[in-house]
Amino acid sequence: MTTRRYILKTLAATSLLAGLPLASRAQSGLTSTALGASLTLISGAGANVVVAQGTDSVVVVNGGLQANAEALLAEINTLTGNKPISALFNTSFRPEFCGLNYLLGPQGTKIIAHENTRLWQNAGFYADWQDTQYEPMPKAAQANETFYTSGSLALDGETIDYGFISQANSDGDIYVHFKNADVLVAGNMLGSDSYILLDYVTGGWIGGAQKTTAGLLARATDNTKVIAANGGVLGKSQLQEQADMLVHAYDRVSWAFQNGKSLEEFQAADPMKDFRARWGDPTLFLALLYKSTWYRVPGRAVKNVV
Repeated sequence: MTTRRYILKTLAATSLLAGLPLASRAQSGLTSTALGASLTLISGAGANVVVAQGTDSVVVVNGGLQANAEALLAEINTLTGNKPISALFNTSFRPEFCGLNYLLGPQGTKIIAHENTRLWQNAGFYADWQDTQYEPMPKAAQANETFYTSGSLALDGETIDYGFISQANSDGDIYVHFKNADVLVAGNMLGSDSYILLDYVTGGWIGGAQKTTAGLLARATDNTKVIAANGGVLGKSQLQEQADMLVHAYDRVSWAFQNGKSLEEFQAADPMKDFRARWGDPTLFLALLYKSTWYRVPGRAVKNVV
């Protein structure tokens, strides 16, 4: 039987650690890479951060870990000449996306997120697959402007579209799309060199991941720069690779339930063997795939299984 410790070791082994081309490296270890059109990617803060600079203000997507917040803010200020941050997006509730909230929230900065992300920020809950107890964020650090479907804002001549597609990694992860620059921030909804994590505790599952990936593909062009939670600049081809992998994963988990396979039997069958070279050890992915699908079976989420 797969133990919790083994799953956690697998998660560590398949972390998204792909490096970025070096444009500049701060003493803090943060790396800034120009994306064009006044956009910059900052890596090393915990999760990828995108900074969009306007004439008078700055929009930031994601905020790294709280421990890195001061260094990240200093890097942003250096890049932008201390322009005020007019909006901060949280594409996920997870700590590695929300560190800047602790500095900017109490100052009254607009923090934009899906309503479910704010609810998770305000909740205390246990994620068994991570063996992690999440604690509520302080009220002042939580998202203060939320939405359910989509929205848009302008930064000089740049149109910034943002929205929720479906339940992939969680039930509140969002994209942020800089339309003119054609930079699409996908966060946890795309794995760079590891499988997307289908966190059943916070609503993620295979059907939602398929719908989400299809929605991101519909937004992307062959020239779109796609930014996942970690790793370097990706593109439409990586979205298509994930879409193809998820088709196979859904077929295999459907087979498991149709044939009464346990999680251990499902993992032993090595259903993702053809994807190991691309995404690594699938043990954790298979556990999340199986468990997140199991919770959906009463809703006819699996073909031929009631």
